[in-house]
Amino acid sequence: MPRRFSLFVIFIMVLALITINLQCISSAHAETRVDVLDQQKQLVKSVVFVMGLNQYYVNNQTPGIKMDARPFIKDGRTFVPVRYLGNALGVTDENIAWDGVQQKVRLTLGGNSVEMVVGVPRITANGLAREIDVSPVLNDSEGRTYLPARYIAEGLGFEVEWDEATQTVLCWPRGEVKSEVDAVKQYVKELAGKPEVVRELEGMLGVVTEPYRSSWTYAPAWEKSTWDDAIRQEAERNNGQSYFTFRYNTETGVIVVDINWIRNLSDIRGVELDLSPIEKVLNWRFPNQPEKVKEMMAYAGQVAEKTRSSGRFERAPWKEYFINGYKVSIGSVGGCFVEAIIAKEGS
Repeated sequence: MPRRFSLFVIFIMVLALITINLQCISSAHAETRVDVLDQQKQLVKSVVFVMGLNQYYVNNQTPGIKMDARPFIKDGRTFVPVRYLGNALGVTDENIAWDGVQQKVRLTLGGNSVEMVVGVPRITANGLAREIDVSPVLNDSEGRTYLPARYIAEGLGFEVEWDEATQTVLCWPRGEVKSEVDAVKQYVKELAGKPEVVRELEGMLGVVTEPYRSSWTYAPAWEKSTWDDAIRQEAERNNGQSYFTFRYNTETGVIVVDINWIRNLSDIRGVELDLSPIEKVLNWRFPNQPEKVKEMMAYAGQVAEKTRSSGRFERAPWKEYFINGYKVSIGSVGGCFVEAIIAKEGS
C-alpha cells in the first residue's frame, strides 16, 4: 500500500506540473496575438498601404482613409508616415511619443512597444534592441518622420506581406488568418491610371477622387442624389458650413472647384464660408502670382457673400481673369456660393 500510495502521489504531482506548463504555454501564445480596434471600435483584420497613394485601407474597405502624405520605397524598403502607420495599426495618438532632441519615436500597442531613432538602423521591440538594414527617415521639407513599415508592424504584433505586382503592404494581426483584400486590390488597379497631377491635387486638398467619365471628381457623401439615414445625419451635422467639390478633366485639363451649401437647407444666410480650397488650387496653378491670386480670391469672396446674404436669390456676374496662358472664370450658379473654373486659353 505505501508503495502504491507513493506512486499515486508522484502521478498527481507530475500531472499538476504538466497542467501548469500548458497554462504558461497558452498564456505566452496569447500574448503574441493582437486584437486591434479601428477608430470606429471595429476589430481590425487587415491594413493595406499602397506606394504612392495618399490613403490606406482597413478591413478591405474602399475608398481608403485619407492621408496628407504618401508611402514610398527607399533602399528596397517601404516607408510610411509615423502617425498614419501607428493609427492604421491601432496605435492611438497618445501612444505615439516623439522625442525631438533625440529624434526618437516610440509606439505602444497593448503589451507591445517599438522604438526607433532617425538615421539609426536599429529597432527596440519590447525592450530588446537589434540591428536592422534600414533607418527611419526625416523629411526636412515636410517636418515628417517616415518609418519602415515591416519592422514596426512586426514589432507591434502583426504579420506583414509585400505584393510587388500591386506595390502594396498588407498587415494583419499575428495569430489570425490572413484576410482577403480583393476589393482593395481591384480599387488600386482602377486607380493605376490616375494622372500624377490628380494625385498632387488630392494630396494638397486632402481628398480622394473617383473616376467619372473623362474626369476625376471629389464630392462628399451628401452629394448623392438619394440619402439614407446615415447620410442625412451626416449632412445635418455639417450643414452650418460650406463644403467643396472638385473635378479635373483628363482630356481638357480643366479644373473646377465649387463651394456649396448642403441642399437640405432652406436658409443659407447663416452658413459659414470656407473658400480655402479655391485659394489652394489657384496658388498651386499660379505659384509665382500671389497678387493675382489675391485679386481673384477677393472677387470670389464677393461672389460667395452676395449669394449667401441674398439667400441665393441674387448672384454676382461672372468675371474672367487671364494669366500665364490660362483663363480663370469666377461666378455662382445653382447650389454653389462660388465656382472657379481654370482652363487653358482657347479651350
